[in-house]
Amino acid sequence: MKNRLRALVYEKLVEADGRNKHLRNAASIVNELLPDGIRIDARHAADAPPAPRPAAASSGAAAASPARPAQAPVFVYFDGRDHRTKAKIEELLNGQKIAFKVLDVTDDEAEKSWVTTAAHTSELPIVVIAGTPVGGIGELTQLNLSGELQRRVFGVGATSS
Repeated sequence: MKNRLRALVYEKLVEADGRNKHLRNAASIVNELLPDGIRIDARHAADAPPAPRPAAASSGAAAASPARPAQAPVFVYFDGRDHRTKAKIEELLNGQKIAFKVLDVTDDEAEKSWVTTAAHTSELPIVVIAGTPVGGIGELTQLNLSGELQRRVFGVGATSS
């Protein structure tokens, strides 16, 4: 039952490109209630939609790791202003082999308001993992250094305390 709920919310969140307020709320609730968070259930991976592709994929990286664990959806909310920070975020995510999608919210005040309020910051770009805002480049770097980024995205790599 839990795996079906995770897979359903993941599928709908990816279909809506993270832009549906009700789906984001559902994803947030599922992430709070279920210890594993939202990602494709391995048994149903063939039925689920593919994960978003990296924005700047390198040509040789696709065949490097055929058996990656299922990943939570990752979105980078961007307002068209700070291209340098966006490039750093893309470099970090690509370096960790994390598929993501960049969402341009330049002309979408509702989305921009939601993500900045939920992330408790007014500066974009902001990274959202499985419907939960994690913040900008500073927070993303801290998650990466602690191993928490891999745990949140793939459910692996971090030790439980």
